[in-house]
Amino acid sequence: MHGPDTDDHELAALRDAFPGYRFRRRFVRGVPCYLAEARPTAAGDAPLAAARDPAVLADMLAAAAGRPVRLRAAAVAAAYRDRHLTLKQCAAMFGVSRTTIMKFLAAEGVAVRRPGRDLDERAVAAAYRDERLSLHECAVRFGISERRVAAILDRQGVPRRPVGRPPRRPLG
Repeated sequence: MHGPDTDDHELAALRDAFPGYRFRRRFVRGVPCYLAEARPTAAGDAPLAAARDPAVLADMLAAAAGRPVRLRAAAVAAAYRDRHLTLKQCAAMFGVSRTTIMKFLAAEGVAVRRPGRDLDERAVAAAYRDERLSLHECAVRFGISERRVAAILDRQGVPRRPVGRPPRRPLG
């Protein structure tokens, strides 16, 4: 699963895209999953779906409907602008291409962000140095490439750790 901030954004985006469902994060047989439950209707039983990834869950819900789900431009704009998801995350969430996401954003008058334009380079360096995140983990957290993380570390004067697993610490 993703980090806590991303989870909240993705759950909110799912709620916007599929208003007839209630979404939660739960452990299903020990595995962290996203859970979708149809809101109770007069019919009685509410179908339940679970997946490890929100994009997979969105695809499952669309398939369960038996037809393509009409994508709402307002939901796309809210996910991108208000939930701060990237174009790639929105595309995966809604099951469309990044180009389609860009068209929806343009229709809603939302300017596309340049990746990492408002990035706090000190926060990236601190995550790598203090939280001991890998280059890949920093890239995922901040929505930038691993090359960009490496360049930021060089600019911030943060020494890079050796590649591979860290040495095991002796128990004691």
